[in-house]
Parts: sequence; C-alpha cells; structure tokens
Amino acid sequence: MRTYRTLLAGSVALMAVAACGSGGAGGSSSHAISGPIKLVGLWEVKGESPAAIDDYQNGAALAIEQITAAGGIAGKPVTLDRVPLSPSDPQKATSQFLQGVDKKPTMILGIPAATSVLAAKTQIDRAGIPLLATSSTTTPIRFGGPGGSKWLWLLQSYDGYKDQAAVKYATETLKASKIGLTGTSESYGTTNIADLTTALQAKSLKPFAVSKYAPNATDVTPTVLAMKGADAVITFAYPVPLAVQLRQFTQNGLNIPTIGSSSTNIAVQYKMVSGDPLKNVYSVVSCDPTQGSQRQLAKDFGTAYQQKYGTVPTDLAADAYDAVWVAKAAIEKAGSTDPAAINKAMAEVTVTDKVVCSDGYHADGAHVLSHDVSVDKFATAGTTQEIQKYTFPVQDAVK
Repeated sequence: MRTYRTLLAGSVALMAVAACGSGGAGGSSSHAISGPIKLVGLWEVKGESPAAIDDYQNGAALAIEQITAAGGIAGKPVTLDRVPLSPSDPQKATSQFLQGVDKKPTMILGIPAATSVLAAKTQIDRAGIPLLATSSTTTPIRFGGPGGSKWLWLLQSYDGYKDQAAVKYATETLKASKIGLTGTSESYGTTNIADLTTALQAKSLKPFAVSKYAPNATDVTPTVLAMKGADAVITFAYPVPLAVQLRQFTQNGLNIPTIGSSSTNIAVQYKMVSGDPLKNVYSVVSCDPTQGSQRQLAKDFGTAYQQKYGTVPTDLAADAYDAVWVAKAAIEKAGSTDPAAINKAMAEVTVTDKVVCSDGYHADGAHVLSHDVSVDKFATAGTTQEIQKYTFPVQDAVK
C-alpha cells in the first residue's frame, strides 16, 4: 500500500507539472513562470571600444523600466544584465556570447553585427537559449542559411529589403539613373553592394561606379573622385568612414544625394558629421524614433528617451527597446520560462503593443520579425524626417 501511495503521489506530481506546461506556446499558464526573469543584453556602451554607443543599453533599459512599472513580465520581476560584445571582432564576440550564456538568462538580446552572429552560430545552437538579435539581417544568418539557427530570431528587416528600398527611392522618387555604390571592403559593405547591384539590375540599370574602402578609413578621396558624375550614391559603411565620405563630398564640391544606413544616423547623433555635408543625405532604417516619424508610438518613444537620457535616439535604440517588448510577449505567450516553449512562442507571437519600429513584429519562415523599412531625410541641423515607408513580403527559410 505504501508503494502504491508513493507511485500515485508521483503520478499526481507529474500530471501537475504537465498541466503547468501544457499551455506551451500560446498557453496562458503564467503560474509556470518563475521569477525574476533575467534578460541578457549583448552590446557595448560608449567608451568600451571606438565603435561603442549607448543606444542599445539605453533603449533596452527604458523598456525594462516601463515594464517594471506596469507589473513585470507575467507579474514577475524582470532584470536586464549586460555583457559587452564587440561589434568588430567576431572571435572575441563568440567568447563574450558564452559569457552571456553563463549568466543563465531566460532570453538573450543583442549582438550588433551580423558577422558576430555568424561566428557564434555553433555556440548559439549549443546554448539552446532563444536569441533575439538586433544586428543587421543578412542572408547568411537567416534561418536555413549557414549562420541561421532554430534558436536565432532577427528583429530588423532583411538587409536585402533595405537595399531594395534604397534603390526604389533613388530611382522612383529622386529620379536617379546614374547611381554609384560605395561601402566598406568587408562583409557588410561587399554583401550590400552585391544586393544593391542586383536591385539595380531588376530596374535595367547597372552601377555608375563601385568603390570600397577600409572599415577604419580616414581618407576616401578615390571614392569621392569615382562618384563624380553620379546623380545619386548609395553607401553601406560604418559610421566613421561614412562621415569622412560625406565631408569629403562637400570639400570636393559634390552635392550628390547620398542614401546610407543606420550608420548615417549614428554618425550624425555622435557628431561625426554635421552642417552642410547633410544637405542631401538620406538613410534606410528600421524606423525614425523621433518627432520626425510618421508613427505616434515612435514619437512617444523619442520623447521619453530624450527626457530620460538628454539625447535623441537612433533607430538602434528603438530596436533594443522593441526587443525587450517582443521578449516579454514571447515569454508570456509561452506561459513558461522553459527555453523550448519560449522558442516555440517566438515563431507564433505577433507584437503590436508598445513597439516602435514595426506595425507588428511576427516571424516569417526565415525567422525575420520585421518587414518595414523607413527612409529618413536629414536636415543640416541633424534632425530627421521620415519621408517614406516601404513594407515588403515575408520570407521563406533560406534553401
């Protein structure tokens, strides 16, 4: 009888555990969530490297503050820990990713560079913790690609869509046909230049000229000279050499419409370039989280961010902010802190509340959550205006 009672008690306990987890992704069993919930952000803050910015940490911390004030995640307290992660040294970034894993988080957010995501692919698989990356979304790290993982989710719109948006705006709105392409001479620049070339070919055009420079270039005179005669330039480069390019355009009397990426917003926000070089500058970004946005949620975020930190946010700050809200939604939909349940929820959840850079984050087959691209126009004062928004179709897994 004692043995029977023991077996019966064990069966009841197992049934209780199963009931707690039975909600799975889409379940409502929030009592299965134990607290506090720990999120780990993998990004640097200013001073930790020449490329470091505060935007990721500030954006995520603001979201944590707001979520805490509203009662936490599923009624449980939530904490944000941070591990500095290099945006320029993939081997070092892999080691830093493992430091984040060692903190045993519920979810991991961040990694600002796609090359670092690609380098850490094996460790991402082994860790078995959902990672919501804030890096640019290149083809290799989409699900099914060599750097993709069932545990990896990509917040930003696919880079190929940013390239298409840049070409679409240059040809249809600026009416340009002689479009020069510039960028860094490593993966970020070369991949986007290849995609931009393909986008131009789809419009029966070819690049007017192509010129690349080192990621740390301080003189891009050959690039400037190569762009003379172009009626628009599209550039995917890091903030420092991009700022050099814009200044040297002005110094050489070139007033060519130039369309950049988030690097442009960073270069302007961190005073690398200002004034006349911005007269004819645009960027293709996740969103414009300022008063220049067409979205009220983005304007509200920009106001709250500026009040708290005394500075204007870039789209990267908004990405980190949104990543926290998406993590919250996935954990609550899973009804559990079990990594597998949260990962399943990441494939199913749709997030529209509070988020800044998308009308609705929802993962497609390639694990890409956003399909929106905004075009910003800069004023010489450094302010931006969102002048165009494009929404692209969902993607299948890479084959």
